[in-house]
Amino acid sequence: MAKVSSGTRIAAGRAGDVSFAAPGLMEFLRAASQAIPDFDKAMRKAAEEVAQKVVDDAKKNAAAQPPHGKNNTSGRSQAQVVATALRARRDRIPTIKLDHKRGFVSKSRSNRRRTRTVQGPFLRGMRKPGTVTMGDVFYGAEFGGRARKTTKQFLRHRGRQGYFFWQAVRDNKSYIVKEYSDAIERVLKELAKGAT
Repeated sequence: MAKVSSGTRIAAGRAGDVSFAAPGLMEFLRAASQAIPDFDKAMRKAAEEVAQKVVDDAKKNAAAQPPHGKNNTSGRSQAQVVATALRARRDRIPTIKLDHKRGFVSKSRSNRRRTRTVQGPFLRGMRKPGTVTMGDVFYGAEFGGRARKTTKQFLRHRGRQGYFFWQAVRDNKSYIVKEYSDAIERVLKELAKGAT
Protein backbone atom coordinates (compact mmCIF):
# COMPACT_ATOMS: atom_id res chain seq x y z
CA MET A 1 0.00 0.00 0.00
CA ALA A 2 1.36 3.40 -0.95
CA LYS A 3 1.34 5.64 2.10
CA VAL A 4 1.88 9.35 2.29
CA SER A 5 3.66 10.63 5.39
CA SER A 6 2.20 13.35 7.58
CA GLY A 7 4.97 15.68 6.34
CA THR A 8 3.52 15.61 2.83
CA ARG A 9 4.24 18.52 0.58
CA ILE A 10 0.99 18.87 -1.29
CA ALA A 11 1.73 21.61 -3.77
CA ALA A 12 4.98 22.86 -5.22
CA GLY A 13 5.63 25.30 -7.98
CA ARG A 14 4.70 28.74 -9.11
CA ALA A 15 1.15 30.02 -9.08
CA GLY A 16 0.48 29.08 -12.69
CA ASP A 17 2.34 25.77 -12.75
CA VAL A 18 1.79 23.34 -9.89
CA SER A 19 2.74 19.74 -9.13
CA PHE A 20 1.58 17.68 -6.19
CA ALA A 21 4.20 15.45 -4.58
CA ALA A 22 5.28 13.75 -1.35
CA PRO A 23 8.75 13.08 0.09
CA GLY A 24 10.30 10.00 -1.53
CA LEU A 25 7.64 9.83 -4.23
CA MET A 26 9.95 10.59 -7.14
CA GLU A 27 12.40 7.87 -6.09
CA PHE A 28 9.52 5.37 -5.85
CA LEU A 29 8.18 6.35 -9.27
CA ARG A 30 11.63 6.07 -10.82
CA ALA A 31 12.21 2.59 -9.35
CA ALA A 32 8.73 1.37 -10.32
CA SER A 33 9.05 2.64 -13.89
CA GLN A 34 12.36 0.82 -14.30
CA ALA A 35 10.99 -2.41 -12.83
CA ILE A 36 7.53 -2.49 -14.41
CA PRO A 37 6.89 -1.89 -18.11
CA ASP A 38 3.92 0.41 -18.88
CA PHE A 39 3.98 1.84 -15.33
CA ASP A 40 4.69 5.38 -16.52
CA LYS A 41 1.90 5.34 -19.09
CA ALA A 42 -0.69 4.12 -16.58
CA MET A 43 0.45 6.58 -13.89
CA ARG A 44 0.29 9.50 -16.30
CA LYS A 45 -3.38 8.75 -17.01
CA ALA A 46 -4.22 8.31 -13.33
CA ALA A 47 -2.41 11.49 -12.26
CA GLU A 48 -4.13 13.49 -15.00
CA GLU A 49 -7.54 12.40 -13.66
CA VAL A 50 -6.62 13.57 -10.15
CA ALA A 51 -5.36 16.93 -11.44
CA GLN A 52 -8.45 17.38 -13.64
CA LYS A 53 -10.67 17.37 -10.53
CA VAL A 54 -8.67 20.29 -9.10
CA VAL A 55 -8.89 22.16 -12.42
CA ASP A 56 -12.66 21.63 -12.54
CA ASP A 57 -13.05 22.94 -8.98
CA ALA A 58 -10.87 25.97 -9.78
CA LYS A 59 -13.14 26.73 -12.74
CA LYS A 60 -16.20 26.45 -10.47
CA ASN A 61 -14.61 28.83 -7.94
CA ALA A 62 -13.79 31.28 -10.73
CA ALA A 63 -17.33 31.10 -12.12
CA ALA A 64 -18.68 32.00 -8.66
CA GLN A 65 -16.85 35.34 -8.69
CA PRO A 66 -18.97 38.32 -9.68
CA PRO A 67 -18.07 40.11 -12.91
CA HIS A 68 -16.23 43.34 -12.27
CA GLY A 69 -14.82 46.14 -14.35
CA LYS A 70 -16.47 48.53 -16.76
CA ASN A 71 -20.11 48.17 -17.75
CA ASN A 72 -20.93 46.54 -21.10
CA THR A 73 -18.00 44.16 -20.89
CA SER A 74 -18.13 40.41 -21.42
CA GLY A 75 -20.04 39.76 -18.18
CA ARG A 76 -17.44 37.29 -16.96
CA SER A 77 -14.91 37.85 -14.22
CA GLN A 78 -11.19 37.93 -15.02
CA ALA A 79 -10.79 34.76 -12.97
CA GLN A 80 -13.39 32.98 -15.09
CA VAL A 81 -11.58 33.92 -18.30
CA VAL A 82 -8.15 32.99 -16.92
CA ALA A 83 -9.43 29.67 -15.54
CA THR A 84 -10.15 28.52 -19.10
CA ALA A 85 -6.36 28.43 -19.63
CA LEU A 86 -5.76 25.94 -16.76
CA ARG A 87 -4.92 22.42 -17.95
CA ALA A 88 -4.30 19.12 -16.20
CA ARG A 89 -1.07 17.78 -17.65
CA ARG A 90 -0.35 14.13 -18.26
CA ASP A 91 2.58 13.57 -15.91
CA ARG A 92 3.46 10.87 -13.37
CA ILE A 93 2.42 13.19 -10.55
CA PRO A 94 -0.73 15.35 -10.67
CA THR A 95 0.33 18.52 -12.50
CA ILE A 96 -1.64 21.61 -13.51
CA LYS A 97 -0.31 24.08 -16.06
CA LEU A 98 -1.51 27.53 -17.07
CA ASP A 99 -1.35 28.27 -20.80
CA HIS A 100 0.34 31.55 -19.87
CA LYS A 101 1.17 32.72 -23.40
CA ARG A 102 -2.42 32.53 -24.62
CA GLY A 103 -3.91 35.95 -25.23
CA PHE A 104 -6.28 37.48 -22.72
CA VAL A 105 -9.14 38.97 -24.71
CA SER A 106 -10.51 42.15 -23.18
CA LYS A 107 -13.75 43.57 -24.54
CA SER A 108 -13.22 46.95 -22.87
CA ARG A 109 -9.65 47.44 -24.11
CA SER A 110 -8.59 45.36 -27.09
CA ASN A 111 -5.05 44.09 -27.55
CA ARG A 112 -4.85 45.82 -30.94
CA ARG A 113 -4.26 49.20 -29.32
CA ARG A 114 -1.84 48.04 -26.61
CA THR A 115 1.86 48.77 -26.54
CA ARG A 116 4.61 47.84 -24.15
CA THR A 117 8.08 49.18 -23.52
CA VAL A 118 10.81 46.92 -24.86
CA GLN A 119 13.45 46.07 -22.27
CA GLY A 120 17.15 45.83 -23.02
CA PRO A 121 20.27 48.01 -23.04
CA PHE A 122 19.87 49.24 -26.65
CA LEU A 123 16.08 49.32 -26.83
CA ARG A 124 15.09 51.46 -23.84
CA GLY A 125 12.00 53.51 -24.37
CA MET A 126 11.06 51.99 -27.73
CA ARG A 127 7.40 51.04 -28.01
CA LYS A 128 6.44 47.72 -29.48
CA PRO A 129 2.97 46.30 -30.00
CA GLY A 130 2.16 44.03 -27.09
CA THR A 131 -0.65 41.82 -26.04
CA VAL A 132 -1.91 40.90 -22.62
CA THR A 133 -1.55 37.20 -21.90
CA MET A 134 -3.27 34.87 -19.45
CA GLY A 135 -0.05 34.81 -17.45
CA ASP A 136 -0.17 38.60 -17.08
CA VAL A 137 -3.70 38.54 -15.65
CA PHE A 138 -3.52 35.28 -13.63
CA TYR A 139 -1.71 36.68 -10.61
CA GLY A 140 -4.03 39.67 -10.25
CA ALA A 141 -7.15 37.57 -10.73
CA GLU A 142 -5.91 34.94 -8.26
CA PHE A 143 -4.37 37.08 -5.51
CA GLY A 144 -6.04 40.46 -6.07
CA GLY A 145 -4.65 43.95 -6.22
CA ARG A 146 -6.03 47.48 -5.80
CA ALA A 147 -2.92 48.77 -3.96
CA ARG A 148 -1.45 50.46 -7.04
CA LYS A 149 -2.83 52.42 -9.93
CA THR A 150 -1.95 49.54 -12.27
CA THR A 151 -3.89 46.93 -10.26
CA LYS A 152 -7.22 48.70 -9.72
CA GLN A 153 -9.01 46.35 -12.12
CA PHE A 154 -8.55 43.36 -9.78
CA LEU A 155 -10.43 42.38 -6.64
CA ARG A 156 -9.08 43.24 -3.18
CA HIS A 157 -5.65 41.75 -2.38
CA ARG A 158 -5.95 38.60 -0.25
CA GLY A 159 -2.31 37.80 0.36
CA ARG A 160 -1.39 34.18 -0.33
CA GLN A 161 -4.94 32.93 0.11
CA GLY A 162 -6.03 33.24 -3.50
CA TYR A 163 -9.50 33.52 -4.97
CA PHE A 164 -10.04 30.45 -7.16
CA PHE A 165 -6.99 28.28 -7.96
CA TRP A 166 -5.25 27.93 -4.58
CA GLN A 167 -8.66 27.71 -2.93
CA ALA A 168 -9.35 24.63 -5.06
CA VAL A 169 -5.94 23.15 -4.18
CA ARG A 170 -6.59 23.62 -0.45
CA ASP A 171 -10.13 22.26 -0.68
CA ASN A 172 -8.94 19.13 -2.52
CA LYS A 173 -5.84 18.44 -0.41
CA SER A 174 -7.15 15.24 1.19
CA TYR A 175 -8.76 14.14 -2.11
CA ILE A 176 -5.43 14.52 -3.92
CA VAL A 177 -3.53 12.44 -1.37
CA LYS A 178 -6.18 9.70 -1.16
CA GLU A 179 -6.95 9.40 -4.87
CA TYR A 180 -3.33 9.54 -5.97
CA SER A 181 -2.21 6.89 -3.47
CA ASP A 182 -5.21 4.75 -4.48
CA ALA A 183 -4.25 5.26 -8.14
CA ILE A 184 -0.71 4.03 -7.44
CA GLU A 185 -2.10 0.91 -5.76
CA ARG A 186 -4.60 0.33 -8.57
CA VAL A 187 -1.94 0.66 -11.28
CA LEU A 188 0.45 -1.67 -9.46
CA LYS A 189 -2.31 -4.29 -9.04
CA GLU A 190 -3.39 -4.06 -12.69
CA LEU A 191 0.16 -4.34 -13.97
CA ALA A 192 0.89 -7.23 -11.58
CA LYS A 193 -2.16 -9.11 -12.94
CA GLY A 194 -0.95 -8.57 -16.49
CA ALA A 195 2.55 -9.84 -15.65
CA THR A 196 1.32 -13.22 -14.38
